[in-house]
Amino acid sequence: MQYTCRCGQFVAQIDTREGVRAVCYCNSCREFAEKTGAVDALDSAGGSDLYQVAPYLIQVIQGADQLTWMRLTPTGPLRWYTRCCKTPLANTLASRSLPFATLQSHRFADPDALGPVICRVNRRFATDRVPDDGKGVGALYRNFAARMLKSYLTGGWRRTPFFDEKGALIDPGGAVPD
Repeated sequence: MQYTCRCGQFVAQIDTREGVRAVCYCNSCREFAEKTGAVDALDSAGGSDLYQVAPYLIQVIQGADQLTWMRLTPTGPLRWYTRCCKTPLANTLASRSLPFATLQSHRFADPDALGPVICRVNRRFATDRVPDDGKGVGALYRNFAARMLKSYLTGGWRRTPFFDEKGALIDPGGAVPD
């Protein structure tokens, strides 16, 4: 499914057959939305709708040079966004050896086709009442473990748009946009 930034300079194709959808209410997800001008993408309780997928299922079609990242805390995830229009795109860990990416669901061509939200995490940080409509965090962890195992068995963990072939970040990043 197509995945784009606000201005269209960044375009990716995501294989959505193996991912899952979750909503995160942590302060860091909310701060990332604020810093990139995407608070309109948060739900009424301040949650960020995310789609977890193995990074090797992300194929950048155009605009790889627009990818950059920030870190909101010294040990937090890398939060990827575009230089061109500051669109928040994804969260990853700081190493490709942990094949994990959560993509902002609202940037998909058809977010409804991603399936239902399976859990809502960090609910204690929500700014309003959060519905209890998911299967719980266990389903999220099981899916993550299965994707990680498959990534290691197939060598897919080495293929990621966020790290080069030697495992180094594709961009020095680190700057928090104004």
